[in-house]
Amino acid sequence: MDLTPSTEQDMLVAATADWCRENMPLDQARTRPPHLWGELEAMGWTAMTAPGMDLDHASEALVFAELGRHLAPVALLATAVAARWSPHAGPAALALLETHVTGGSVRVLDPHGAVQALGVIGHLAAVTPLPADLGGQPGLDLSVPIAHLDPAPPFEALGDPRAALHLQLLAAAYALGCADAARDMAAGYAQVREQFDRPIGWFQALKHICADMAVRCAAARSQLYYAACALDADTPDAAFHIAAARQLADQAAIDNGRANVQVHGGIGMTDEAYPHLCLKRAHLLSFVAPARRQTLLGEAA
Repeated sequence: MDLTPSTEQDMLVAATADWCRENMPLDQARTRPPHLWGELEAMGWTAMTAPGMDLDHASEALVFAELGRHLAPVALLATAVAARWSPHAGPAALALLETHVTGGSVRVLDPHGAVQALGVIGHLAAVTPLPADLGGQPGLDLSVPIAHLDPAPPFEALGDPRAALHLQLLAAAYALGCADAARDMAAGYAQVREQFDRPIGWFQALKHICADMAVRCAAARSQLYYAACALDADTPDAAFHIAAARQLADQAAIDNGRANVQVHGGIGMTDEAYPHLCLKRAHLLSFVAPARRQTLLGEAA
């Protein structure tokens, strides 16, 4: 299996990165313009693997890693999966579902403008219609509004287990992008912040922190590429490799987010600085279709 991105894939990632830097800078994550979603749809990122698009999951994972680097809306994850697997059309919010949805409430992420919510129950993805007037309140990640459905509506399971794997793969790509953003932010700050008449990146203790951040990103990226190719090939072990990609990417995002705050020192603990944006997004993503213990350990479901 060749994990080297093709020339076309490299061009797709470069175009995505250029667009994100111009239209979706990370430092504006909490104040996205209302028209952003329409622009994401126009770029085609809400339905890259929808029927008739003829794009593979490997290309989609590369693009979503770049979108995750700029803290793109998390509803993009659910909408992309719904476009491929759901019988219902339209934008989808992301539902955080338990193993069984019976009574109680369900948290829905990025509900504004969504006509359905998509989440994972067990090993299957499931969808439910959303009311048109569903609002949202700030939560852990201030760039992601959260609404509560109480009582929880019935969810319709999508029969193909690849739908849940698709959501896990894209969530892993987002987490990898989040880890990349934290690494780049820390390394950039270490080059310009000076102490004792030299950049703090000159000191070995900071070099080791930044090097560890880069290693975590490299390991997670390699596993993400392999998992995406496994899903495209529909291999018997695709679920394991996607779970491994989730585990590595989630850990890289959280650990790099913490290290980024540490490299920034005292300013890194403040709301006016940006390191906390990556760390909060990393924690939020860890709740989105997380890797299942049974899959990682090869146990019976």
